[in-house]
Amino acid sequence: MAGFQEIFEQCLKDITLFCEYTSKITLRAYQVEVARAIVASVFEKKGLTFVVMFPRQSGKNELQAQIEAFLLTVMQQTRAEIVKISPTWKPQSLNAMHRLQRVLDGNALVKTAWSKSAGYIYQIGQARMTFLSGEPTAHIVGATASTLLEVDEAQDVQTAKYDKDIAPMAASTNATRVFWGTAWTKSTLLARELRAARDAQLADGQRRVFVLDAVQVAAELPAYGAFVAAQVASMGRNHPMIKTQFYSEEIDAEGLLFNAARIALMHGGHPPQSSPLNGRVYAFLLDVAGESDLAALDTHDATSLTIVEVDLSDLDVDFACGPVTGWSAARHGRASSTPPFTAR
Repeated sequence: MAGFQEIFEQCLKDITLFCEYTSKITLRAYQVEVARAIVASVFEKKGLTFVVMFPRQSGKNELQAQIEAFLLTVMQQTRAEIVKISPTWKPQSLNAMHRLQRVLDGNALVKTAWSKSAGYIYQIGQARMTFLSGEPTAHIVGATASTLLEVDEAQDVQTAKYDKDIAPMAASTNATRVFWGTAWTKSTLLARELRAARDAQLADGQRRVFVLDAVQVAAELPAYGAFVAAQVASMGRNHPMIKTQFYSEEIDAEGLLFNAARIALMHGGHPPQSSPLNGRVYAFLLDVAGESDLAALDTHDATSLTIVEVDLSDLDVDFACGPVTGWSAARHGRASSTPPFTAR
């Protein structure tokens, strides 16, 4: 039977053993793949950029904390610098710190060895981890991520903020970068990095993309599958929340309700107007804001006033069903939703 010293040395070489023996945590198979890839890139100084897209409540945050604790422990004799960015300071950065602290407190190797300074820096030996906010107004320029740069919930971090203030943190050592998150639209920072990582992965065969869906999680965690099945039954498989939060499917960047084809139908050929024309008939369409079905996704409804021109020219045609809106309706036989002017 292996002695303590041998087990200790093995734990410092393999993150799965580290979690099992020091924290009594068994990583799931899909977590192991991600953990080993990130750790290998850090140790071998590959400078890879990973994108990890997990469904909600599938163990993403626990995995992050275990990787962070492992790196701080193993690299405590070096000046390792890890930086983690969250979209907000409160609650997201605070939650991330609490998760790491819980893991450190429960780790038999380091529960008495770690320290905290300045309220947001965790340290074991010489290795440090700094938690920062990625809010647009956060002053975070100057931090250095010489070992690892993490961006959590990257779909909620502004691309401009990342490019200007966050990306340079990893520049001096070409540190490993990890974008964690959940699917949203194709215009997010997470989506951009996902495309770039896929291209790099195709070019050299080095895996950088880990996209998981509810089916894969359920294969290891049947209770999760039962929960998601109930959500699907309640809201429908094509509900934006189901598609993004549980099946890692991006939705159209143009909006939650209108795809590119629908938007194209809303474009007319008339010039914009700021006032009515003499002799024309107009209709005022008022959509009063109410409770949104997508409230859980932090979407916001608004009262919208749309003003359309009514085309009466086809009323004398036998097959006409009634007046239509917009010139394109008369020409193409369909009702156009293009307003001459709109107020909100």
